[in-house]
Amino acid sequence: MTFDQVLVFHKIVKLGSFKSAADALFKTQPAISLAIKKLEEEMEVELFDRSGYRPQLTPHGKAFFDRSSMVLQGMAELEYLSQSFKNKEEPEIVVSVDGISPLPELLYLFKNFKEKFSSTKLNLCIDILSESERRVLDRNAQIGITHFISDRDSLEVVPMTSVKMIPVMSSELFKEKNVKSQQDLYQIDQVVIGDKNGPRGASFGLLENGRRWRILDGNFKREIIMAGLAWGHLAEHSIRRELKEGKLVVLDFEDIYPKDIGIHLIRHKKHQFGIVARSLWDELIGLSKKNERS
Repeated sequence: MTFDQVLVFHKIVKLGSFKSAADALFKTQPAISLAIKKLEEEMEVELFDRSGYRPQLTPHGKAFFDRSSMVLQGMAELEYLSQSFKNKEEPEIVVSVDGISPLPELLYLFKNFKEKFSSTKLNLCIDILSESERRVLDRNAQIGITHFISDRDSLEVVPMTSVKMIPVMSSELFKEKNVKSQQDLYQIDQVVIGDKNGPRGASFGLLENGRRWRILDGNFKREIIMAGLAWGHLAEHSIRRELKEGKLVVLDFEDIYPKDIGIHLIRHKKHQFGIVARSLWDELIGLSKKNERS
């Protein structure tokens, strides 16, 4: 069985006759008939019922058509992939995104980008604190989007946007503990994200000598705060509804208050980009400029 035979078979099914298939494939009708005859002889079944005016698929023909359709789709995808290799497109790129970043606009950009470069696998890592920078420095990610920068000598850094981190507590816990001042916070756990890279990681908004509950999951942190088990900082864009509905209370004291955190686009200066990574970097730069104007 050859791919050419399968292609001839599908062309007959699609166009309804051996002659139409021959014209479409620029072959003679005898050549088309011979290709199908050999295919049928190889499988020892008839694929077409030729008793009528137009050839009709037999039960075996229908089964072969269904299965071979997947083969043709796979071949089309391989041809597209082959063309992307000829265009020097990378088979895979990795982008590490800080968990506090405003995800909706980034995900919209990534969705459109995947449609443009569908042969390149785009791996997104949602990381915390210094992990995005670490991936880029270790060259495990081509691009990072993070608020944490410690090695500017090795990185190209582009300001992208800012996120307001707001210290909050559930309204129930706020009322239960009768919080009126910063002093009252010393009797309540502050839930904070621990850095996988150790003490070199970033910290902000910590209540000095306060009680701390360290975790490694940003989503779990949110749930802990919403459940009234602790207080902590959350990105404003992620809690707008809860603030509006009065489920969360903003804490604003001497050392504990809302703070703007810069989000940066980073890449390793010595990490050479391929055509796809370069295109994505340029689109993210464009998003940064758009945010700067707004």
